[in-house]
Amino acid sequence: MNDYDITPLRVLAVLGVYALLFGLIWLLFRPRLERYERRTALAIALVWSVSVFIANYLLYRAGAMSFLPWVNNFMHTFIWIGICLTFLYIGVREWLPMWQQFLLFFAFSMVVKYAEQWLFGTWDHGNFFGIEGNFAYVLGWSLADGTYPLLTQFVLRRAARGIPGLVPT
Repeated sequence: MNDYDITPLRVLAVLGVYALLFGLIWLLFRPRLERYERRTALAIALVWSVSVFIANYLLYRAGAMSFLPWVNNFMHTFIWIGICLTFLYIGVREWLPMWQQFLLFFAFSMVVKYAEQWLFGTWDHGNFFGIEGNFAYVLGWSLADGTYPLLTQFVLRRAARGIPGLVPT
């Protein structure tokens, strides 16, 4: 197991990376969240962050992921995925084709994973489901993150049928 170096200064640095990327999202895509969509955005953020927080730990226990220390896992899932990626989704969902959304989510996620790896020493697994190498591991999980818009759209359209107040996108 890795000796993870999670210090207050490194936590602030990772939060700074998130803030820079969030600023870039804001400048490039101007996510607009109408009042009637707030419940939907909150549902997207909570479902993704809670489920990925749990999945990251379970995938580690199953040997498919490296361990993410709790601080890293919390920041990655609740701040990066829950807040930043939700706003990215809100900003691009209606005007970019799905393949471009996929590429954006993939690219942003890869930047975050390498930043966390550099600052915390995490994302250090040696393979992605049998494909050897750390690059394959980071690439594989970043490609998986590229499916965020497609999965969000799919689940939201179905959930909105039975949950009042959700706005399908």
